Amino acid sequence: MIYGSRFHHKIKLHTHTGKLKSLKTLLVVMGNQMKLGESYVDAFAPVPRSTAGRVMMSLAAALNLEMHCVDLSQAFIQASWADLPEEVPQVFIRPPSGWDEDPDAVHELLSPLYGHPALARCLHYTLNHFMQDKGFEKTGFEESVWMR
Repeated sequence: MIYGSRFHHKIKLHTHTGKLKSLKTLLVVMGNQMKLGESYVDAFAPVPRSTAGRVMMSLAAALNLEMHCVDLSQAFIQASWADLPEEVPQVFIRPPSGWDEDPDAVHELLSPLYGHPALARCLHYTLNHFMQDKGFEKTGFEESVWMR
């Protein structure tokens, strides 16, 4: 299937001065056109519950353990189709308007882009493989919490 794409522009300003900090542009797939079974198999990705965080902090404090929390703000660009357990259908996109290219051209997605329904699932499996390679194991009570 061939889907549209667009650029998402974001203007970042300094909090106190209101002056321009940076301009960011992101290529986004128009995932609202995708259908389950055609463009992706599953979109489920586990998210830790707040109770899991509180339990982990309580255990770490009670047992005098060291605990690290990671904010994955740029992690979505690391997601990979190869880490998914299921076969992923080929997805093609048209270049966004304003792109200097033939309007009839199409490009195959080699990794998920923002807007694709299965992006969070891909990220979870990519992160899971990375954590297991580093010697971490999933906890028995939470899919997205690892321990070593």
